[in-house]
Amino acid sequence: MERKQDRRRLLEPYIEMLSFWGESIEDYLFVLDVKEQQIYFASCIWEKYALPFEGISFSVEELLSVVDMKDRKRVRLSFEDIERGKKDELILEYRMVDRTAKSSWVHFVGKCVTYENEKPSIIVGSISENAVSKRIDQLTGLRNQTVLEKSFLEIFEKNKSGYFLILGIDDFKNVNDKYGRSYGNDQLKRLAEIIEQNIDYEGQIYRLDGDKFGVNLIGYATESVKAFYHIVKASFSVQTDCTVSAGAVCYPDDANEYHRLYQYAEDALKHAKRHGKNRLFFFSIDEYKEHLFFIDLREELFESIKNDFEGFHVYYQPVVRNEDGVLIKAEALMRWKSKQYGEIGPEVFIPILEQTGLILDAGKWILEKAMEQCYIWRKTIPYFRMNINLSYIQLKDKKILDIIFHSLEKSQLPGEAVILEVTESIQLQDYSYFNLLFYQLSKKGVEVSIDDFGTGYSSLGYLKELSVDEIKIDKCFVRQIQNGEYNFRLIKNMIELAHSVNIRVCVEGVETIEERSILKELLPDVIQGYYFGRPESPEQFEKKFLERAQQGKPIVENNKKKVHITNKRLLERKKQNYKRLLDELDEIIYVCDMDTHELYYINKRGKKLTGAYEYTDKKCYEIFQMGTGPCQDCKDINHLNGTFYVKTRKKEGTDICFSVKEKSILWNQKPARLGIATDIWGENIKKQKE
Repeated sequence: MERKQDRRRLLEPYIEMLSFWGESIEDYLFVLDVKEQQIYFASCIWEKYALPFEGISFSVEELLSVVDMKDRKRVRLSFEDIERGKKDELILEYRMVDRTAKSSWVHFVGKCVTYENEKPSIIVGSISENAVSKRIDQLTGLRNQTVLEKSFLEIFEKNKSGYFLILGIDDFKNVNDKYGRSYGNDQLKRLAEIIEQNIDYEGQIYRLDGDKFGVNLIGYATESVKAFYHIVKASFSVQTDCTVSAGAVCYPDDANEYHRLYQYAEDALKHAKRHGKNRLFFFSIDEYKEHLFFIDLREELFESIKNDFEGFHVYYQPVVRNEDGVLIKAEALMRWKSKQYGEIGPEVFIPILEQTGLILDAGKWILEKAMEQCYIWRKTIPYFRMNINLSYIQLKDKKILDIIFHSLEKSQLPGEAVILEVTESIQLQDYSYFNLLFYQLSKKGVEVSIDDFGTGYSSLGYLKELSVDEIKIDKCFVRQIQNGEYNFRLIKNMIELAHSVNIRVCVEGVETIEERSILKELLPDVIQGYYFGRPESPEQFEKKFLERAQQGKPIVENNKKKVHITNKRLLERKKQNYKRLLDELDEIIYVCDMDTHELYYINKRGKKLTGAYEYTDKKCYEIFQMGTGPCQDCKDINHLNGTFYVKTRKKEGTDICFSVKEKSILWNQKPARLGIATDIWGENIKKQKE
């Protein structure tokens, strides 16, 4: 007791001094007796916080009892470090629970004023609410972005590692618009609670702008980050009707500076939301550079169009008649050269033009350029025509007809000289709108072609619903057509169906003489592809193609090889047709090797009667005689020649009897035996029933 009184006398000067200052400020001033683990306040802190009794002196454990459970472990460890002499000051921010059970952030700071045995003895300091009020989000009670930046400065100084996540509620604006801001605020508070419930001592959570939260997972590995996100995601989806996406960045591997780290995390979150939402995406420097690349291109495209389409030019690819390979038209193709990156492919810059709406200006520009060029070339070839691409955005533009007709008038070109290509994959489902548009174009003689036919949202049903003049069968169906039956038959059916409703067919992507030879047999109207010519500048187009067209000559000279290729393809197809015919016969048809007796072929009737649906590597006597070795007829093959040898055979152990005709033939250049067997027993049974 006497020792405690001595300690109290030691503290009294400090307590009296703090009491004096405590009357003039709002902070809670305190003196901490480190040895006794007792803390003395200069004002009545118990009036606001749920301390166990009224007074100014409490144990450290009693003070910890009003610290929010989420922060209690962290605060306790700091007090223990002081008691062990590991440090001589306390600087903390944590939450304390008031008498209404509400948590409030406080700033706790204390410095050592006396030492005992080289350890802190007395700590003097304050607990302040105002010091942190500007750094706390009023809705969720979480620390804000100001604190986040400061905490990362300390983390990078201490060379710590981990992951920084930004989580965001998907389509949050729609949530607010549909259900009201109050509902949206409830979802934000719910997400904050779920994150806090699932984050450990080393984690830190912050409210950012809008629907976003920052989470610093110190010391986490990749799999732990995934596990944390999936728990939050699952809990949030169960408790609400909303979903949450997240972007994660590893530090210091991906970034060792706060602003770059934050930027990378935001980019990762945007990527997660762009690719389906309700998912976690880990930052990738390669994808980030690609994103920056597209930003650069977008900005440069704006400047190019603004500066009278600087860097834009038009190339032209020849389109020829199928029957003779003579040039009859060209497709106008937009090209663009970036000052920073050089030539950029249309598959890259066209989507950017469409996303930004710049395609309206660029589309008008290429219409005028291509029509002007067509007018010039028609002076040499009066029947010459020009295919020009239109995007869905252009088609939906209310001014599109005025733009097209004005371009025709400006170029002095008749409407029948122009074919407008529309990509099939753009979902031309508003048939009434597009048919009216196409009808108005047709009154001026302008035709419409469906590009990339067969690859998009439609089917052959387009030919029934849309009033178009031409379809362009995509190159994916043409590639290696000579080696596959499927694409051959598919293109053949497309062509026949289109022709049946008076629609022309262009097949594009022809690159080899083999493909050219097969397609000539299928009778499309026109063909296009690298076999005839690549897209060229106007000057090169004239030099390579125009003069030959003026003379009525094909772009590519006839090649005898194509006849051979075509005959080979025809033979293969005829072989398949013969097999289909044989399957329709009531007789059993089979072919087997003359020497080894291995079966090469059995028709459908033979498979059904013998059950030999899988006859590869089987012998004829195994299938027809159910024997283990060749029969006498198999052994005696000298009787076979180019004429049929006829005899009757009975299947052992049954009443089944066949009339068999056999002759020798060549099968794939090898001697073989062709057999035709009629089921005599089956025919007799049939007659008896009749």
